[in-house]
Amino acid sequence: MGTVMTIQGEIGGEDLGVVDYHEHLCFDAPPWLLREDPDFKLNDVEKSAQELHSWLEAGGKTIIEMSAIDFGRNIRGTKQVSDLVPDANVIVITGFNKPYFCDQSVWQSDESDLIRRCIQDIVEGINGTGLKAGIMKGGTGYNTFNDHDQKLMRIAAIVQKETDVPIITHTEAGTMGFEQIEYLDDHGVEPHRVCLSHLDRNPDLWEHKRIAQTGAYLGYDCPGKAKYGPDEWRIDLLKRLIDAGFGQQILLGNDLGRPSYWRSYGGGPGLDFVLTKFVPRLLSQGIDQHIIDDMLINNPRRFLIGD
Repeated sequence: MGTVMTIQGEIGGEDLGVVDYHEHLCFDAPPWLLREDPDFKLNDVEKSAQELHSWLEAGGKTIIEMSAIDFGRNIRGTKQVSDLVPDANVIVITGFNKPYFCDQSVWQSDESDLIRRCIQDIVEGINGTGLKAGIMKGGTGYNTFNDHDQKLMRIAAIVQKETDVPIITHTEAGTMGFEQIEYLDDHGVEPHRVCLSHLDRNPDLWEHKRIAQTGAYLGYDCPGKAKYGPDEWRIDLLKRLIDAGFGQQILLGNDLGRPSYWRSYGGGPGLDFVLTKFVPRLLSQGIDQHIIDDMLINNPRRFLIGD
């Protein structure tokens, strides 16, 4: 079985256990973003460790920290959180979230320099720490695939081909996922090396089926966030995808990138929501345990090791 790079070092795929495929533990959001929306200040190491421990107690094992370069990735803070909860595997990423978060330096920089930076994060370590990224990220805006969107996706494609790490993308409100897969495929990335995030923001079965038919993985990370629609919608969509034969291409996460989502900050639904609330509901509504094990254990393992 293949291996995966975590912040603690390389581990075997058999040691991944239950995976939260899309999460945030600690980051320093850009100052302009905090001025617009202070509910992005997720940088309290102790509170993050407290929440991560509750998730571990609920049965979690491996968490993918998805805070990208443009979103204020804080590798030292994330390592501190990891050190406080050493039994949790933490995978960190490189790359860029979406054009909206990127400052002018990204657009003014030569593409080759940005590619080189991301490869260095994977091969040598991030910001001189020696802590290596195990995932590449790219993303696009809401219903757009303009030059800026394409630049971020092109960087992701080239880095993936150079390093063989998988790609997890940002889709804004669940849009442009199929276009992302087409573009990455045209640039040499095999679809099974890609997972699209936030697809449950756009619960369109036809769209999700045509994405799944490419071989890509589909990421669902809004359970418990009623502002993005009720979980009834998500569960219905999951059941129909499973019935259509795509149960082995689904990954689950929480994507709690705001302190208001964390119980340790006084909010909710909390990092353990998928394991303590959503999974029991899936079982009660007829999704078998072996399918849930696929979504939480087997599918993310295959995705991460490239099987």
